[in-house]
Amino acid sequence: MVLVVGAHPQNLSLSLLSRRRDKVETLREAGLEFFVYDAGSQTIPLLKAGVLHLAGTGATPPILAEAQGLPSAVFGISGSRHENGGLLVRADSDIHSLQGLRRRGVGLMPISWHTQFLAAELDAAGMSWREVNAAEIIPATARDAFIQGRLDAIVATDPLYSKIAARVPVRVLVSPGQAFSNRSVYWARRETLRDHPELVRLLLDALIESDRLTLENPQEAAALLGGLNGNSPEEWLPAITSRPWGVEAPHSEFAAEQQAHADIFAKFGLIPARIDATPTVNPTFLAKAA
Repeated sequence: MVLVVGAHPQNLSLSLLSRRRDKVETLREAGLEFFVYDAGSQTIPLLKAGVLHLAGTGATPPILAEAQGLPSAVFGISGSRHENGGLLVRADSDIHSLQGLRRRGVGLMPISWHTQFLAAELDAAGMSWREVNAAEIIPATARDAFIQGRLDAIVATDPLYSKIAARVPVRVLVSPGQAFSNRSVYWARRETLRDHPELVRLLLDALIESDRLTLENPQEAAALLGGLNGNSPEEWLPAITSRPWGVEAPHSEFAAEQQAHADIFAKFGLIPARIDATPTVNPTFLAKAA
């Protein structure tokens, strides 16, 4: 059986691996093929429809998938990403804290880590989801509304953050990496992990090697991403150099964070009911990884 790996612009590791032609050919011969698509927000429906078997996103979609009845598990994670950007307001805004966001509009990328980031920060500040007017808006539209002063706040990291900051002065109200660790995660249906462990490990080995190459030569990696999502190599370079590279086993700290945030989602009404996040983490594939 051939397993299909999803690659989209919001997961740079898989985007880079899918553009390394020698790696792609080797993986194809072993039974792994790539499906390249434009928006990470489509990962859950693509997994449900059987278009994808292995995926890479932020940490939020696996929680949402489990809540929707799609039994899945994370088999690899990145380090915590302290990227350029975060929750932005205009420099001349009267908003200076999370409390200042009450009844104000916040733009979030659809079905992404943005929701988990904002929910965790609001909960840590003793606020509820309903106190802010958070809405999922595609990034280009949210950017335009924010720049024109029609949207009070936006979650944006590079390269979108730098594009916004070049147009209008901004302040970063909160950065990812505190209440929310902000990791890339690699995940699949639990039955896929059960039935094809050798192909899962093969993908992990390829990701680890590709990430090593990116860390050693970020300019080459930026050149590979040139044109992706309409961004030039120069625009991709800050995103590449501001994040950690490499893949590790999903550890107990990550599992605890996922459970805590799933509980916040249930409390905020972002998922229908509380879920047990324990089965959504599988550390076994990288237990002996270098």
